[in-house]
Amino acid sequence: MSGNEEYRELAKYVALMILIVAGVFGGFQLLSVYLGTPAPFRVVSTMPSSMEPSLHYGDLVVIKKVPWYEIGVGDIIVFDAYSWYFEANETPPPMPVIHRVYNVSFENGQLYYYTWGDNRLTNQEPDPAPTPYWLVHGKVIFAVPMLGQLILFLQGGGYILLVILLVILVVAMAVKGIKELEKAPEDEEDA
Repeated sequence: MSGNEEYRELAKYVALMILIVAGVFGGFQLLSVYLGTPAPFRVVSTMPSSMEPSLHYGDLVVIKKVPWYEIGVGDIIVFDAYSWYFEANETPPPMPVIHRVYNVSFENGQLYYYTWGDNRLTNQEPDPAPTPYWLVHGKVIFAVPMLGQLILFLQGGGYILLVILLVILVVAMAVKGIKELEKAPEDEEDA
């Protein structure tokens, strides 16, 4: 087998991995456009979850940007909690909050959602300030239990293990392909 054939075999597997990665990212982008939000997924990442028993640590929620009139009492929304922290003169958290709407009001020309986490052990009182519509990322349209565990693992440094496994997989597939190419001429000579 020539070095050129080995190179082609390796290039084929590298191209396959690139196509898979591009497909995942492209699918994510299409879903973002369809749902109208730059981040269509959120992971419940607090333990214990402020939304238990509705949502648990590691659940993956899918959110959709909806008009203000499609968010009502009882809906779960994802939003930036800046209004809480500016009122308390504190730094806002880096992650959006996932809580349930318990009241909606229109004040001073602005629509506000009053929210409260479902877990009454961790959220004994409603959220300290209402959230204006412009801080809402979207409404939770469904949740997939425990699927977010994978994302939490990757965010915690697991992506390094994933990259190593992908490299090993590409090398193993390339070696297998090269061995098959080397074996093919021997089989033809025996015939």
